[in-house]
Amino acid sequence: METMPNESIFDTMSMPFPKSVEKNAASSCLQKLLIPFYDRKRTISVDEIVRLEGSGNYTNFFLKDGTKMLVSRTLKEYETLLDGQAFVRVHKSCIVNLEFVRKFYVKKEGELELADGQQVKISRRRAQMFMDRIRDFQSVVVS
Repeated sequence: METMPNESIFDTMSMPFPKSVEKNAASSCLQKLLIPFYDRKRTISVDEIVRLEGSGNYTNFFLKDGTKMLVSRTLKEYETLLDGQAFVRVHKSCIVNLEFVRKFYVKKEGELELADGQQVKISRRRAQMFMDRIRDFQSVVVS
């Protein structure tokens, strides 16, 4: 019988960024993210994320409980990690969780209202992709 290497929880938590993502063994859906936050790492469930906003090399996480977290990683890194889930990039600096979209205003130059009351603009370039993703997402939720 082969023995597993003796790793402490602290060694596991200090792995490089992509390996610090916990995946469900039954599917390829991401369940939790290990976020570097101040001097520690915080585990957050993907279901808690309302939106992510990028600003240069930093990303702001907005959670459903109202918490805002600033992380020193780019929005592109998180877009790659969350690809194929209920997240869609609606603007060059914003990714939203489709589960928290409450209203979509077509006449207001493509604007979303999220569950936390925030309104987010959709870029003209990404509007069609957003519409396709929301249709696919709704069909998955309904069935």
